[in-house]
Amino acid sequence: MDANNTTDWRDNKGLPECMMYMLQNEIMCDVTFGVGDDRTPIKAHQYMLSSRSAVFHTMFEGSLPEKGDIILPDVDEDTFRDILKYFYSDDITITNNNVKEMLYAADKYMLAAVKIECETVLKQTAQSEHATKALQTAYQYHLSDLQTESLDYIEMNTKACLLSEHAVSLSKDCLEMILKSDYLDCTETDICQFILKWGKYQCNLVKLEPSGGNIREALGSILFLVRFPNVEMKFFSEAVAGSCLLTSDEMVSIYQSHFGVISKTFPSSLRGPVSKRKTYNINRYVQIAGPTGPSGKQSLIFFSDKDIWLKGVVLFLPYVQPYVNYGYQQQQPQQGYINIGIRIMDDSNEEKIHEAEQTYYGPNNVQVWQMNFSKPVRVHSMRDYLIQMDDIGHQTYNGVNCQVSVTDQQSGVTIKFKNSKESAGTNINQGQFAGLSFSV
Repeated sequence: MDANNTTDWRDNKGLPECMMYMLQNEIMCDVTFGVGDDRTPIKAHQYMLSSRSAVFHTMFEGSLPEKGDIILPDVDEDTFRDILKYFYSDDITITNNNVKEMLYAADKYMLAAVKIECETVLKQTAQSEHATKALQTAYQYHLSDLQTESLDYIEMNTKACLLSEHAVSLSKDCLEMILKSDYLDCTETDICQFILKWGKYQCNLVKLEPSGGNIREALGSILFLVRFPNVEMKFFSEAVAGSCLLTSDEMVSIYQSHFGVISKTFPSSLRGPVSKRKTYNINRYVQIAGPTGPSGKQSLIFFSDKDIWLKGVVLFLPYVQPYVNYGYQQQQPQQGYINIGIRIMDDSNEEKIHEAEQTYYGPNNVQVWQMNFSKPVRVHSMRDYLIQMDDIGHQTYNGVNCQVSVTDQQSGVTIKFKNSKESAGTNINQGQFAGLSFSV
């Protein structure tokens, strides 16, 4: 042995690097797993696995400990190696390509941190045309917030979501959730086209002829959530009438509905997207005063007793000094354009929307102004949400004698306000945020 060669693999390495080296080089490993369908052998250390997962601890040290090689046929090799990498180094990589497999493993081995990372990736998917994939995964793993976010996005972007490659893979339960909605942003003809496509895909999965009868069997009771009286008659006649999807009596009732006879079999009320729902407004102030105190970020917490879609916020504009004529010198009125930024945060400190807009203020302009959001924000009942306005560098008008609780008589929605520690001056009694605009 060369006396000058004292280099050791542990030198200049941190704990994660040393642990990964021992795993990859199978140093002192004391357990072997047979992973996936082909039972790929992967060695590891019982101590490390037990330190990260209660499931593995029970597996090795419980009342009936595992002996010999442990077979894991339900986890593929890549996923298991990624989980081991997390165990040994705290490093985890989750993408749209592996999120479903990683979520399964995180659920199986009770890995809360990995599950949270999976939800973060899936939330991005939930806000895209692939929201149907996020919905299915959320339903499968009982992720209620993700399920709601996915459905919300699908309601606002129904046609694009149903055209996604993942939509035909929806389970019957998830498809039922969508079809129960009164607020889908597509035509009933689009819905009808999709359920035929979905039914054919389900038939192909079980190697059945995609006939009307078999599609009806695949759909089951959710067939009666399709509002056939609102389907375009041309499409209905060409694609549905001759397919045996519906009985003769059902088809007669649909044709009669076009001549004013209400169908007793299928609903006929029109669906409407969120953007077309009636908008309600509430004001929290009783009087307007000005100017405010020192500038800074203005914040206020609110919560609603019902689920609503927040569509905008009513704001107070910069304060304009009253015009004064001194005879020899006239005071120039304050006016100009101002940039306003608004954020809505949920009770998990997740940003739901960040809007920025420019508006004019001046002596002949209004004291309050409504910022309409580019897209509605889903606000869930009995949860705190934070409204925050960026510092605009001006003193503004403000509401005084504000109401802590406001009920809109038309919608029956009650919104209550709370103080925010982050606010530079606005509180439940005074300050910014004159009101809210929303739909139910």
